[in-house]
Amino acid sequence: MKKILCAIGILAILVSVACEDRDDNLMAPQVRIQNLSDFDFVRVQVRNDSIVYENVAAGGFSDYLEYEIAYQQDAIAVETDSTQFSFMPDSLSDPLPLGLYTYQLDISENGELELTFKVD
Repeated sequence: MKKILCAIGILAILVSVACEDRDDNLMAPQVRIQNLSDFDFVRVQVRNDSIVYENVAAGGFSDYLEYEIAYQQDAIAVETDSTQFSFMPDSLSDPLPLGLYTYQLDISENGELELTFKVD
């Protein structure tokens, strides 16, 4: 009987840990970069150097980075091997609540950096 109770206890612990969402323990909003372009991003700066992502491959994702304050659109500068691109929003939205978000970045045929915001 002890073995059965012990097994049930261990199973309950494993189930409770396994059911935890990745956003259950967030302390602040977290944002990652998705590179939708055909260029490798050497460096992506958000909000004038305060947040920097490095080496985001074409078609790839960065890791999530924690922000004190995050917005749906923000000032972004992208550096590739040969060119720099920038995006400047017309205005800032209200700050985002705790959560996981993605800035999807692409380079248009006109050479403009395009930002699409996504809630993960």
